[in-house]
Amino acid sequence: MFKRKLNLEPYINNKLAITALHGVFVFIFLNLFKPFNLDVLKETLFGYSLVISSLTFLVPFLLLLILDKTNYKKLSVATFLIVLFCFLFIYSYILWFFSGIYKDEFNLIKLSFGLFYKYSSSLALISMLFFVIVNERVIRFKRKKRVFTKKEESIIIYSENNKENISIEIADLVYITIAGNYASFFVNTNKGIKEIVLRNTLSKILKQIQEYPNIFKCHKSFIVNTKHIKSISGNARGYFLISDKIDIKIPVSRSIKKKDLEKLIE
Repeated sequence: MFKRKLNLEPYINNKLAITALHGVFVFIFLNLFKPFNLDVLKETLFGYSLVISSLTFLVPFLLLLILDKTNYKKLSVATFLIVLFCFLFIYSYILWFFSGIYKDEFNLIKLSFGLFYKYSSSLALISMLFFVIVNERVIRFKRKKRVFTKKEESIIIYSENNKENISIEIADLVYITIAGNYASFFVNTNKGIKEIVLRNTLSKILKQIQEYPNIFKCHKSFIVNTKHIKSISGNARGYFLISDKIDIKIPVSRSIKKKDLEKLIE
């Protein structure tokens, strides 16, 4: 478990959105709930929470920015936990340091670093959960936005030797099957489903349609457009995608989990 690679790419790609929202979340949380006896700050609480929330945006953003400049895709779970522990220590110290400067300005009582670190570490659990939830929402929003902006587009798919091609509306593509060196494109038309055959391989087709997040490889012989998928059937031994456009059930590779499928067809 600890040796497997960690997928940080979604967080790296969405670093600005999730860290900005994290800062806003911390600001609202501190003002509404006044945890750890923050109510003693009274009228200075607003300014204090503004400083802390600004740092809770900036520091995680810088961490993700630094990770983005490194080979983060090779990080294992164990290595990331070590990096995370070090980051939390530095993160807490920065918050404690600037918190002390603010409290000195208003002659307020300062906490020791040990006690402050205890508080910030406990809040870190809530923050990590927040990061995961927000990142999921950001990914879904981006996926739906990209699908919406591209839904009227047509795409030209070239054959393996680039001598032939077909043009199809992305919104009308239901699924693609591969048999040997030939690919069958099943497209929704006014007269029903139409099959278009083109000599090509699965890998080359995927390269040509990779910019469309609603179209993905669900099986070694199938590519599906989630726009036309209505439900999932089967069990852990094998899932199938159901569409009201076709009679067949589209198989799903066992490596794809049901929860991941449910996210794709939402």
